[in-house]
Amino acid sequence: MKMPVRLVPAMVAAIVVVAAAGDRAALGQLSATDEERLQILSDPEAAKAKAKDEKAKPPFELFRSQFAPFDVLPFLKPWSWSTVTLEVRANDVDYEGGLQFQPIALPGMPQEVVYARDARLPKEQRSRLNLQVLVPHRAGVKLPKELAAELIRPGAIRADDAWTVPMKLIPPTQMLVVVMSKESSGQYAAWNRYPCFVPSSADPADAIAVDLARYYRLVLPEHADKPFLSPHPLTWGPISHVIWDGLPPDSVAVSHQQAMLDWLHWGGQLVLIGGAGPAFSIFRDSFLQPYLPADPSGDDALLGEAELRPLSEAYPPGATPPPPPQEGEEPAPPPPKLEKLPDGRPYRPPVAIRPPAKRPVLLSGLRPRPGASKIPLGPGSSRLLAAEARVGRGRITMLALNPTEPTLAAWPGIDTMIRRVVLRRPEEPLADRSGLNPQDLAPPPRGQLDAVDLSWYRIASRDHGGPVQAEADRVRAAELAKAQVGGPPRSISRTPSEAAELAASPTNTEAEEAAMARPGVAEWRDAAPIPRLCRDALEKASGITVPGSAFVLKVIFAYILAIVPLNWLVFRLLLGRREWAWATIPVLALGFAFVVERMAAYDMGYDSACDELDLMEVQAGYPRAHLSRFASLYTTGRARYTVAYPDDPAALALPFNNQRSIGGEETTTAAFRCYPVPALEDYAVQPRSLSMYRAEQYLDLPSSSGLEASPSGGRTLTNGTGLELRDAVLVEDGPDGPIESYVGTIGPNATIELDGGRPPAAVPEAVEGFDGPDPSPLMGVLRKASPDRGPENAGEMRLVAWSPGPRDGQSFEPALDRHRGTTIVLVHLRRGPPPPPDGRRYNLLADAARRRVPEAPAAATDPPARRSRR
Repeated sequence: MKMPVRLVPAMVAAIVVVAAAGDRAALGQLSATDEERLQILSDPEAAKAKAKDEKAKPPFELFRSQFAPFDVLPFLKPWSWSTVTLEVRANDVDYEGGLQFQPIALPGMPQEVVYARDARLPKEQRSRLNLQVLVPHRAGVKLPKELAAELIRPGAIRADDAWTVPMKLIPPTQMLVVVMSKESSGQYAAWNRYPCFVPSSADPADAIAVDLARYYRLVLPEHADKPFLSPHPLTWGPISHVIWDGLPPDSVAVSHQQAMLDWLHWGGQLVLIGGAGPAFSIFRDSFLQPYLPADPSGDDALLGEAELRPLSEAYPPGATPPPPPQEGEEPAPPPPKLEKLPDGRPYRPPVAIRPPAKRPVLLSGLRPRPGASKIPLGPGSSRLLAAEARVGRGRITMLALNPTEPTLAAWPGIDTMIRRVVLRRPEEPLADRSGLNPQDLAPPPRGQLDAVDLSWYRIASRDHGGPVQAEADRVRAAELAKAQVGGPPRSISRTPSEAAELAASPTNTEAEEAAMARPGVAEWRDAAPIPRLCRDALEKASGITVPGSAFVLKVIFAYILAIVPLNWLVFRLLLGRREWAWATIPVLALGFAFVVERMAAYDMGYDSACDELDLMEVQAGYPRAHLSRFASLYTTGRARYTVAYPDDPAALALPFNNQRSIGGEETTTAAFRCYPVPALEDYAVQPRSLSMYRAEQYLDLPSSSGLEASPSGGRTLTNGTGLELRDAVLVEDGPDGPIESYVGTIGPNATIELDGGRPPAAVPEAVEGFDGPDPSPLMGVLRKASPDRGPENAGEMRLVAWSPGPRDGQSFEPALDRHRGTTIVLVHLRRGPPPPPDGRRYNLLADAARRRVPEAPAAATDPPARRSRR
C-alpha cells in the first residue's frame, strides 16, 4: 500500500517522538538542543514565536525586591541593618560578577560606602541574592525613596545592567510585630486598628500623621506558612515582637531558628498563641523546647460568659477610640458609651464577653515549669491566661487563649489585653495634669512613648548609656519644638554637599522631620556613649600626637639653616660655584622631607598598625556572644585595606567616625561585601593619621556562663567564655543602687565560689598589664546603671571584666606590622522575672490609692539617684 505524500511529515514527526521517548527512558531526559529540534519538527510556528520572544528578552531581569521581614512593602529603618533580597535572572549566558548598590554617604564623615556581594547567575534560572545594608538619615535631608542597584564584573568600568529598588524609611521609634501563622494571617489585620498600636495623641483624621506616629507596624506574610525572615541575626533589631500561631517549627529554616534565638536572648519578645488545635504540642522537641515556660497539660477548658467574667473585669476597654480603618479593612464597631472617668483614668467600665451558646472559647491547659511567671485569667480565677519566662533579656509568653477568636475579637477589652499581656506596652504618660477635671468625660491628653518603652531589644555597645541622637537631629528636633510653640526657627549649619543636596530636592514635611528625629533602639550610631569612649581610648593608645610648637620651630630653623647659609658657604667657599646653590635647592627640599619622614617612622617603630578595643556581651546559659569591634588603622604611607571575617558569614563592618574630618576634605569610597566572605574592602588610610572602623558579629563560645547555687548554700560562677577574665567585678542591683564586688581573675572554663571564704577587696580604679587601649573607662561605664531602667531590667546581675588581646577571626590585606588590643567582657548573669501586666507601669488602675491624681509612668519608674558601693 502506498502512503499519501501529505502523511510523510506526520510520520517523520511520530518517529522522532518515539525515538525521543526511547532515548529519554534510556538517558533520563532530552538535552535542551534535542527538545528545540523536536519542537521545530513538530510545531515550527511555535518554535519561531519562542525564538522571537527569547530574542526580545533583556540580558538580565529583576523580578522583585524584598526587605525582610516584609514580603512586599519596601520598608526599612534608618541606622538599622536590613536584609534586602533581589530576585534576578540572566537570560543569555551564565553570569559571574557582582551585585552592588551605588555609594551611600555616611553623615559627618568624608566617606561613602558601597554594599556589595558576589553574584553567580545560572542561565535562565531565577536567583535570590541577599545583601545587608544600613541606610542613615541626616536631619533636613529629603528621605530617600529608592536604592540604585547594578550588576558589574570585577575590574569593569561600566555596569552590565542597573535597576532602581524602591524603598521607604520608617521612623526609628516604630517597631515591627511579625505574625507567623499556619493559616491565613489576615485574621490579625484588625490589630492595626487597635488603639494600643498608635499614640492616643495622634489625629485619627490625618492618616499620614497616624502612620508616622504609629508605635507598632504589623508584618503579615504574603504566604502565611512561609514568613519572610532574615537569616542574619543582626538585622532583627527593628522587630520587637513575634506572634507565633500554630506554624510548625520545622517549617522555619535552621538559619532563621538561630537568628531568632539570638534575637530572643538580646531582648526579643516571642508570644505563642494557644486555643483550638495542637497549639503548643508542636513545639515538643523543637529548637524552642528548652526555653518554653510551660508544657501542655491536656486539661483544656471551654469557657462561657460566666467563666470569662474575670477576664473582662481585668481588662476594661480603653477610652481612646480606634483609628479609622485602612484600605480594604472593615470599620471597627462603635465603642460603648463613655461614662464618667476618674482623674486621668483612660478606661471605660468593663464589658462582658458573651460567646455564642454553641461556640464557647477554648482555653488551653498549661503546666508551668519551675521559675515561670503565671498570669491568671483574672481576679479570683484559678485558671491561667498565660505563662512566661525570661530568655536572656527577652521573654517567651504562652497565651492560653487565641485573641483572634471571633468572640474575643469583638470584645472591646481585647485592645487592653493585647497591650498589657501580648505587647507589654506601658501606659502613656500624662501630657498635662494641670487641667484634670473629675467632671470631664473626655480622657486627659497623654504624651507619646519612646522606642525604649516599646522594645526590650538592646545591644550594650549601641544602647548602654541611653538613646542617642546626632547633633543635627537634636538641632532639628529643637527647631520643630520651637515651631510648635510659636517660637522663631533656628538655622542649621550644613556642609556644602549637604546644602547642595537640600537645594536639589524638596524638603520633608514637619511631621516627617519630627518622626525621623526621634531616637530608636539598637541603632548603629557612632555618637553613642560606648563608641565615643572607644574612639577616645583608641586615639590615646595610638601614640599619635600633633607635634608641639618647639618641634615645628626646630624643623623650620634647621631647614632654613641648611638651605641658605650652609648651602651658599659650601658652593661659594669650598667649590667656588655659587650659581650651583640655586640648582640644589629642590634636591635639598626633597631630601629634607624624606629624612623627616623617615625619622618619624623610626620613632613610631612600625609602618602599619591596628589598635582594637572589643566588647563581648554574653547572656547567662547561652553559648553565643555578641562581639563589637572598634579599631583604628595607621600607616606611614597612603594605603587601602581590606578587613575580612572568613570565619563568620554574618559579620558586619563599616567605617567608624573619628570626629576629625574637616570641611572640603576629599570623599573616599569603601565597600562592604557581605558574600562570600564579609569584608570591608578598599578602605582608604591616609598617611600619618588614624582611620577607624567598627564591626559586629556573633561568636560561638566553648560553653555557657552562668550563676548557680552551690552545695554549700552559696553561689558558683562558671566562666564559659574560653577567656581569662581579669579584674572581674560582680554588679548587683541593690535597694540603694548597684553593689560592686571585686572577684579578681577567673580562668578559662573555671568555676569559682562567690559567697564565703573570700575576703572583700576594693575595686581598682585602673587596670594594669594590658597592651593597647586602656579598658578602664569602658569598664567603669559598664559597671554603672544604664539610664534605661525599665521594670524588665529589675533584679539584674552582671559581671564586668577584661581579657588581653583582640578576638581572633579577622584578616588584613595588606598585612600589618602590629596588631594589638583588649577585650572587655560583659556577662549578664541574672535577670528578674518579666514585669507583670497588672503593674502600675502597664495598668493605671493597679494602685487604688493613686487613682485620684495618677502620675506619668516615666516618673513612676525612674529610679532615684544611685551610688556604687565598693
